[in-house]
Amino acid sequence: RQAQATRAHRHTMALPMHELPLEGSMASPCCASASSSSSSSAPCCSPGSSSAPAAVPRGCARGGALRWRPRAGRRPLALMLALGLTEPAWAKTIWEVGQPQGHIDLHEELPTPQEFHKKYVLDEDGPFKRAGRPALFKGAAKAMPAFELWTDDYLKQKHGKVKMDQVETEKRETRSKLPHENWNLAKFLAKYNTSDIYSTAQTPKGLSDEVFLLPPMNCGGFTSRLSSTVLWFSSGDTKSVIHNDGQHNFHCIFSGRKDWILWQPSETINTRAFGWIRGEEEAKTNPKFKDTYGTYVGLIDTEDVDTNEFPGWDTLKWWKLNMEAGDCAYIPARWFHFVEAPRGRSLTVHVWFEAGGKFDQRSCDTMEAQGHNTSEYLLRISDCTWGHEPDKPKKTKCKVRKPAPRKVDEL
Repeated sequence: RQAQATRAHRHTMALPMHELPLEGSMASPCCASASSSSSSSAPCCSPGSSSAPAAVPRGCARGGALRWRPRAGRRPLALMLALGLTEPAWAKTIWEVGQPQGHIDLHEELPTPQEFHKKYVLDEDGPFKRAGRPALFKGAAKAMPAFELWTDDYLKQKHGKVKMDQVETEKRETRSKLPHENWNLAKFLAKYNTSDIYSTAQTPKGLSDEVFLLPPMNCGGFTSRLSSTVLWFSSGDTKSVIHNDGQHNFHCIFSGRKDWILWQPSETINTRAFGWIRGEEEAKTNPKFKDTYGTYVGLIDTEDVDTNEFPGWDTLKWWKLNMEAGDCAYIPARWFHFVEAPRGRSLTVHVWFEAGGKFDQRSCDTMEAQGHNTSEYLLRISDCTWGHEPDKPKKTKCKVRKPAPRKVDEL
């Protein structure tokens, strides 16, 4: 039960995004029209905002085609058409339903702690007031030692003996299988390219010396409410369930790519009408969910969303987030999200934290009085204590030990 509780807190991610349609598939009218004219404005083929990265995700929202195939257990297509019972049903991935709103805010520079709290945590003057405002900060992870150092050879030689408290056995998240525990990093490195293992370990000692908190967290009260930090490491082809987290999240990627879908916390995704389940309760009546834990969307297949049974998915506004190596993203608390990574080495670290309702200006004044520039990379993960939880408040703290060299502070 302790392992399940830990895993429910550290959501896992898994499986691939197939860029080619299935054999015998058909382009949807929307995407077919787009292929015949580069100026097509068909809604499902909209590439999103001009600020989005050049690469676009799968499906109409990602430049692909809707795929048709009969859903399991339904009458053969020819019989259905002959009887005039229904029109063919398009099999749509989670990228192909709802109302895409383009890419989230993208910035080349990091905000100050004060700006971060006002504009992103609270979003006082924006469209998501008090719900937080997601953002992607291009290149923000490049200032950290991990970005240059973390090759497999370096990790094995320098940190091979460090313990990993949790290694998942699947890359497509089901929240039903127990993880490996107490592996060392060398063992993980020897196996991860030829298996479905996936690190969701607390960022190990040693590695935590080579990752910094982003400067917006240096002061303002953020370091007094640090929850946990996780090392996400796999060979890619990963996919998460749709879920949300109670804490704010800074997620930095050092190798690979990750593609996210984000939905506002005001959406009623956490209801039965959208396929939401409470794993332990569902397992009591549905054998399919035996040993399942946590709360998430468990009744839909993100590769084949049944909008007849769950029509609400076609009404939801959503935003995409495309991360590349060196980027950091801010995901506000309680935003629903889905994450996948393509095949290939994938290595990220995230920090979960609570923000508090009021900005602590005194903490910034104290740091500056000590001669620190609060816009620089000052605090390593290892400089901080961790363990704050909403239901178990614990004041955490950080101490500036060895700031990042000035030459890499400038993005």
